Amino acid sequence: MFTKNDIKKRFERTTGGAFQGIDVITDKVTGVQYLLATRDTGAGLTPLIDGDGKPVLSKTEIVEEKSVSDKDVSPF
Repeated sequence: MFTKNDIKKRFERTTGGAFQGIDVITDKVTGVQYLLATRDTGAGLTPLIDGDGKPVLSKTEIVEEKSVSDKDVSPF
């Protein structure tokens, strides 16, 4: 299971500034960026895509990852 520290090392959250409730989440390992929209009690997360339908990528950092099997990862 990922710890809170593992998640903080791997993902970076950029707040939307003027757009309250809109954040960009960047996976530092893959470089894929996601749009996170939150409003009241609801939320949505989707990858950002470019004009060709490919994921928007940022520069990636080298982050030490530990090997995790599917049985070790909990969605909660």
